[in-house]
Parts: sequence; structure tokens; C-alpha cells
Amino acid sequence: MEVIRFVVNETPFAFWDMELVKKNLEFLEGFEPDYFDYIVRTQSDHLEGADKQKAALSLRLAYYHGLETLFALLCSAVQAPQCSLGWILCYRNNDLVDLVRKISLDKSIYTRMKDRPVTWEYLAKLVHTYLKYDEEKKEWIQSGFGRLWRHFASDFVNADMILEYNGLKHGFRVRPGGFHLAFGIEDKPGVPAAPEKMELIGSSLYGSSYFVPDRIDPSDKYNFRPSRHAHNWNPVNLANGLLLISASINNVISWLRMINGISGDKCRFENPETSETFELPWKETVGVSHVKMDIIIERGQVRPISKKEIIKTYLEDNIDQS
Repeated sequence: MEVIRFVVNETPFAFWDMELVKKNLEFLEGFEPDYFDYIVRTQSDHLEGADKQKAALSLRLAYYHGLETLFALLCSAVQAPQCSLGWILCYRNNDLVDLVRKISLDKSIYTRMKDRPVTWEYLAKLVHTYLKYDEEKKEWIQSGFGRLWRHFASDFVNADMILEYNGLKHGFRVRPGGFHLAFGIEDKPGVPAAPEKMELIGSSLYGSSYFVPDRIDPSDKYNFRPSRHAHNWNPVNLANGLLLISASINNVISWLRMINGISGDKCRFENPETSETFELPWKETVGVSHVKMDIIIERGQVRPISKKEIIKTYLEDNIDQS
């Protein structure tokens, strides 16, 4: 009987089986990083047609999906390099986000790595140790992936982006399309500035809008209101990001397979041709990328309804009672 002990963020687990090593390699070899390349190939051509908004949303959802996959693999490498299978089966989203945030902030974590603190730059250097290039090329590839993963991590833990991702994957509760935001000084109080005097600070054809439940009182989980949020983004940036996510996932898996006994000649690593490619996911700007705009509701305007009062409406004879 085999057993591997590990933590997911701060929660301990023991994983038991007769074939842990074999199953872990089977798990790693089952990944298809090229899936994200496929999304780019099949959706990018539709960005100029009648289905451009659907294609853009497909890229946005795949971007979030790719980030979660990448960081799940990276964090499994940090805490359970001999058992990515166990780590990924046990993690919860809040564990993953918290651990990614800690690594980005150079905080102390449970890790099997020798160097402390664990950083994205250190992990990128480690994963790409076996590249068979001259030292100069190897160095810009390692540093490029390090910068890339740090920037990806910033997106992954961004609270507003998490809300959008939840809206996309749970009930598809988003409306496609971006927004335009401009401001101007009023010549006369209460009279909007003329269009030619407005200054554009955010604009995109592509994006999403959605509702988020906001608590009336932060300490009360039963009373909330729906607030409007909107995001702007550029689908070409997302496509470039997805190609680099695909390469990153492939390389992390190859490294994990190698440290678990697979010969290097059976493991493939990918990298861009130039260092500038690492900057492409953020090359095009949309200005202001997120807004939350709605009517202000003060706490004193609402009489909180208790859990008991809400349940009571289901127990009364009048089925139309609300």
C-alpha cells in the first residue's frame, strides 16, 4: 500500500492506493493543453462576423478556465509534486485563489520546494531547467514565463474578474458586449457637458455586464440587493494569453512527469520565438476595464428580514405570499 502526505493550502490530506505512482502519471498524461489552442483557432475567425460576441465570450471563458488549470497544476507542484492527482482532486477554488495570492505576495506557505519564499520567477526557472538552449536564450525564456505567470496570477486573484468568471460558468448569467465611459465638466450645474467636451476614458466593443449580489449589511447573509457590474476586454489579448497558457500547462506537466520518473526525451517543452510574445496578452488597452454603477441604497432604507420571517412565507396558506 502506498501513501502520500500533502497539504492543499493549509489543509492536510493522506492519499492511499496500491498504484499511486502509476495513477498520478496516468492523470498527468491525460491532460490536453492543446485544447486552449483549439479554442483560439476555432473562435478567432468569428470575431469579425455575426457571432463575434459569442466568439469573444468563448475566449473569455476559456481564458479563465485556462488560468485555473495552470495554477492548479503549479500549486500542486509546489505542495505535492509527487501527487498532483491527489492535490487537484482535493482543492477548492478558495484554497487555490488564497495560495496563488500568497505566492504572489512572497508569503510563507507549506511547500516541498527547497528555496523559500516560493515565487513565480523561481517556479518558471525550475520548470524550464531542462531546456536545451544556450544560456542567454534559456534565461529570457525562464524570466519571460516568470513575468507571465505573475501577471496571470494578478488576473486570477482579481476579485472583480472572479465575479465575472462565476457569472460565466454558473448559469451563464452575463450579457455580452462592452461599454463606453467618458467624462466632462458641466458648464452649468445639472446640465450634461456637450459631447465634444467629453473625454473618453474607457471603450470596447467586447466585454460583459452582469449582476452581483451585494449584502445590505456585511454581517447579514439574508438581505441583499443586485448590483450592476461591467467589464471591458480585448479578445485578441485573450487569444494571445490562451496560447501562452497552453504552452505553460504543457511545460508544467512535462516537468512534473520528469520528476516522477519519465525520461526527458518523452517530454516536450514549448516556448515563444521572441521575448516580446510574453507581453502580447496585455498589448491592447481598453482604458477603464471595470465599472460598478448603480443606485445607492443606505442601510437605514431597509428593514432587514430574518431567516424565520422568510421561511414563514412558505408555511402560510396563501401560496402567493411573498
